[in-house]
Amino acid sequence: MVPGSQIVAIDCGTQSVRCLIVDVETGAHRVGASEPIILARSGIDAIEVDPLHLVQATVRVLRATLALCRQTPISVAITNMRETAIAWSRETGQPVHDGIMWMSQQSQNIVQRWDSDGLSPLIRERTGLSNHTFFFGSKIAWLLDANPDLERQAQAGKIAVGTVDAWLLYVLSGGRTHATDVSNASRYQLLNLRTLQWDPDLSDALRIPIAALPLVKPTSADFGFTDARFTGVRIPITGMIGDQQASLLGHDCVQVGDVKATFGTSCVVGVNLGRRPAEAAGLVTSVAWADNETEAVYEMEGSAFHSGFTMTWLTRVLSLPSAAQDQVTRSAMPPNRRVTVVPSFTEMGAPTWLKGNGASISGLTMDTAPADILRAGIESMAYQAFELVSAAPLGTNQDRALSVDGGAANNDYLCQTMADLTGRVVMRPPSCELTGFGAARAAAATLGIDIPAVATTADRSRVSDRFIPSEDTAYAAEGFAHWQETVRKHLK
Repeated sequence: MVPGSQIVAIDCGTQSVRCLIVDVETGAHRVGASEPIILARSGIDAIEVDPLHLVQATVRVLRATLALCRQTPISVAITNMRETAIAWSRETGQPVHDGIMWMSQQSQNIVQRWDSDGLSPLIRERTGLSNHTFFFGSKIAWLLDANPDLERQAQAGKIAVGTVDAWLLYVLSGGRTHATDVSNASRYQLLNLRTLQWDPDLSDALRIPIAALPLVKPTSADFGFTDARFTGVRIPITGMIGDQQASLLGHDCVQVGDVKATFGTSCVVGVNLGRRPAEAAGLVTSVAWADNETEAVYEMEGSAFHSGFTMTWLTRVLSLPSAAQDQVTRSAMPPNRRVTVVPSFTEMGAPTWLKGNGASISGLTMDTAPADILRAGIESMAYQAFELVSAAPLGTNQDRALSVDGGAANNDYLCQTMADLTGRVVMRPPSCELTGFGAARAAAATLGIDIPAVATTADRSRVSDRFIPSEDTAYAAEGFAHWQETVRKHLK
């Protein structure tokens, strides 16, 4: 390995695509370039993105990042928002429909039909997932069901489908590779968790032909090369991984029971299960990563929708500067006089999966200030995350630190509330780019390189990034109980 070798990690998320430059010897990393993602359609049920926009933005960001590298990177890694479904023609390489975003709910009729047909238990048993619009399978089934000609072409192998990683790989490789990694594949509702291959029974039952699906490969594997038209030279692509699994790896949650919480657009809690999958009510089981075709590390996960979005919405509506979030502190108000936010814009997500009647703000009085509403929004994020941690196996193990990341995790009050609720130390790594960093670690493993986890170990001695449960945790516990009661009343 040449000293100063670097890996470039593409991170295509819900709100932006960015590229990270990672030094493989030290783990030091920085964002090379980034660009916002613009939705093609955003409605009550249908939320879609133009696949060509995703590619064009990715290529621009990748080229800008490569221009900043000291030398040609030894590898490219890809991590991505999961569940977003894209379909394209194998003959032309062009999309046949806008990408259906992970939060889109236009496949509700498919989910209801599958449930009526008794398929929900089969999906859960084989894949570890639930029968829900959140996942990839129902979206593709909806697309094929609504377009009989596309269904016929898919059956004949003329249509390719995949998540964002598979689409980007297909284009960046010049149309040579249609593949996904096992972590992304485990979110399709079609992967057998035990064989790590597409399940033919599910393919038949859900009417999604295997001929349309990508090849499933390990997370750390040879995915081919970038086409020189996009990157100037051919660069090997040696790692692909879903964003939340990449975050788990970026946090160095590599031991059984290690847990992290990401506060992004949604709040996602992940727990490393080791080599055996497990189940818990309200949560789902997926593949975390794999470095071979027969054995994987599993994770249990729960996603609370609209967590970070709630804060974005509140600061916009209240016309507060983003710095206001950093000034929020604990209130002396008793629980029954606090402002309470229920972020059920569509539904709550895991672990309760309660449907939304619209979000709510309650407990307003004549002397309520904007800061009180903002504080309630931050508390709702902590409460949702606490529900997810408590629902997961080993989630209540107070001997394990809880590692947090995401934009909202920069808020001290959120982190302290999480420490008080869970009774455990909350660690906030100084790096907020753990998704791209985790993808780079996966890509490096293919090359026999172990990138040090400096983002989560060397800097953990920093007091400002370490939150210890306070002596008085009753305030947080009472607030959580009051919040749960409010949620039940609002969503009953």
